[in-house]
Amino acid sequence: MNACSGPGSRTSIVAAMAYAVTVLICVWLLKHPLTDAPPVWRALVALLPMAPIAWMIRVQVAMIMARDELQRRIDLEAIAIASIGVGLGSLSLALLIVARVWDISGRVALLWVLPALSLCYGVARYWVARRYR
Repeated sequence: MNACSGPGSRTSIVAAMAYAVTVLICVWLLKHPLTDAPPVWRALVALLPMAPIAWMIRVQVAMIMARDELQRRIDLEAIAIASIGVGLGSLSLALLIVARVWDISGRVALLWVLPALSLCYGVARYWVARRYR
């Protein structure tokens, strides 16, 4: 079974879909019924998407732990490359914002860190795995 198939990856897809649905519901709730709700309720609703994200991370860690040594090495290298890439990209973006070259809110930028890390990890894992073939 390759790294992109099996029950773990299906569970990851379900968790990602649960995250997307949860985000849509939370955004709707925060914009409509909870617009004037107390901050504690707004905070609880805003943090609801963290549950499917935690589930997805748990599934990913279990998938990595179930792999053999070579696959774990590939994952480690991919995680390192993705972390460095996203870190440098985030720093570059922050410097451009400070220099007023690009105008984007910190809220928006922060929302993209985990998706960017996940995407970079997937690309880096593919690239690193090719070196071991």
